[in-house]
Amino acid sequence: MRITLKRKYHSNGTNGKLLHDAELICKTIELPWLENRRNVSCIPEGIYSLTKRNTKTRGDHLIVNDVPGRSGILLHPANNALKELKGCIAPVTSLTGPGLGSSSRKATTKLQNLLFEALDQNEEVILIIQKDIAMNIIERVKAPTPKFFKVLRNIGLSLAAAGGAILASPIALPAGIITLGGYLVAGGSVLGAVSQTTIKDSTND
Repeated sequence: MRITLKRKYHSNGTNGKLLHDAELICKTIELPWLENRRNVSCIPEGIYSLTKRNTKTRGDHLIVNDVPGRSGILLHPANNALKELKGCIAPVTSLTGPGLGSSSRKATTKLQNLLFEALDQNEEVILIIQKDIAMNIIERVKAPTPKFFKVLRNIGLSLAAAGGAILASPIALPAGIITLGGYLVAGGSVLGAVSQTTIKDSTND
């Protein structure tokens, strides 16, 4: 079984969504990314195995194996990453802010029921942690635009403006010129829109 944790990083915490076969299991909260420093940072992106462990204090729980430079990384309940986590991952039912969530025990139980069943049948469970690059249209438009696409955007705006001037001309123009003006407006608008929604990748290491 493979599950995927898609993260979004914030200065006060890391929020994520845990997926199995593209279906949402639950949301997650973690500490912010601080270069994998012990007790203050979430763990690095990567591929990890999950196993079931039992202790007197926690009973049956999930542990993340082979984390570089870290040990004792668990999936356990917490609703406030900064106050309750030291590098572990907390399943939550809903996100309420960066590194903040609610109904963590409910989400943890849901996740455990799914993964314990697989582990009890000796199925390997793999956790893939990666950055969530999906953005809604508002986030995408607001994101920084690469320099090359800024140039294309400006060209598109200029073409659209030229086409608009032709179409709005107070004097009669040949039909061919009017048609050209329409093409300039359409082409310039498309070029500008596509360039604006092309973004820089600021993936955390």
